[in-house]
Amino acid sequence: MTFHGVMNWAKNELEHVGYLIGVKDKDIQYSYAQLNGMLHLRDALLELVQDEKYAHHKEELLRVHDKVVRVVKHLINDFDVNLEDIKRFNTRKVLSNLSYLTRSNTKARKNKNTRKNRS
Repeated sequence: MTFHGVMNWAKNELEHVGYLIGVKDKDIQYSYAQLNGMLHLRDALLELVQDEKYAHHKEELLRVHDKVVRVVKHLINDFDVNLEDIKRFNTRKVLSNLSYLTRSNTKARKNKNTRKNRS
């Protein structure tokens, strides 16, 4: 895994999310919104952030990581993704801790942002 490889991966994943809105088949939308690719990308970004060889790219990696997390949270809310299904699928613990994606965390952040915009 290299910096450029992960950055290209991120570019492609984020671009495909934009296309997801245009898909008319709700089952295909939900299937893609299950997030497996995005969650693996998030883990790969964190792995590079923690690798000393990529310290000079840390700021950019963290910026992309934060963007991926925001998109994941939007997909969860917009497509009503069931996190328990993802957790059940993750039997070998390939994906890192998913607690940052709990339904209450994503809804609370959404409500907090809504309140800020109304003020």
